[in-house]
Amino acid sequence: MKAGEEIYRSPFVITVCSGKGGVGKSFIAANIANLLADKGLAVLLWDADMHFPNQHLLVGAEPPVRLSDVYTGEMNVLQAIFKTTDNMHLLADTPATGKIREYSAEAILNVYKQLLIETEYDVIIIDTPALTNDEVLQCCNIADLITIVVNDEPTSLLDAYGLLKILLPYIGKEFINLLVNNVIDVEDADEISEKLNLATEKFLNTQLDVIGFIPYDRAVRQSIVQQKLFTDFVKGSEVNKALNKIVENILKQKNS
Repeated sequence: MKAGEEIYRSPFVITVCSGKGGVGKSFIAANIANLLADKGLAVLLWDADMHFPNQHLLVGAEPPVRLSDVYTGEMNVLQAIFKTTDNMHLLADTPATGKIREYSAEAILNVYKQLLIETEYDVIIIDTPALTNDEVLQCCNIADLITIVVNDEPTSLLDAYGLLKILLPYIGKEFINLLVNNVIDVEDADEISEKLNLATEKFLNTQLDVIGFIPYDRAVRQSIVQQKLFTDFVKGSEVNKALNKIVENILKQKNS
């Protein structure tokens, strides 16, 4: 049971993470949020990367109040929530300036508590840093569903394994799944997920379910450059179909 579940309306929290950067984690988080909002759900997209946030770039927004002000207590979380569409809101941070920031995992938890008390979202999607640190672990601790994004790069699989090795002693495998990005086809996706599951089965005595896969499409880069969400930018593509299937699987878990 999540903190506050008995008192407040409790949103379904999805934490999207990866062991390394460059695997498409932020792209996936933003577009899943957009598709869930299109289905009429109240969705908050929370960029929890305190040093290299980019969700505001992906959605083409410049919120006037950023999470750095909330983490330090200068602003209330409601002041930082930025409306991007009728059903989708954004919590964005400011890129690091080079100065040492003194807030960390506790700041994440404090924002989450504020959201429980002061908002009524159906879904909160947290985009984490591409690291394994206290902030990422806190984002995973408050999640109903943890999605680890991997691709076919050996470093992606190695770092994902490292993240799982830390998470699994504390979080049940039923709350964690894999999402395979940037693949040729379903066979390619199966091969990648099987590689990781072979390692987790041998050394961690577990296998993880795959929530879906996303095929390669050069239009993905174009949507990012133009700061438009792919699910709005390119209709009817194979990537869109794959993202919609992932959203269907998420809703099944949310409603189960």
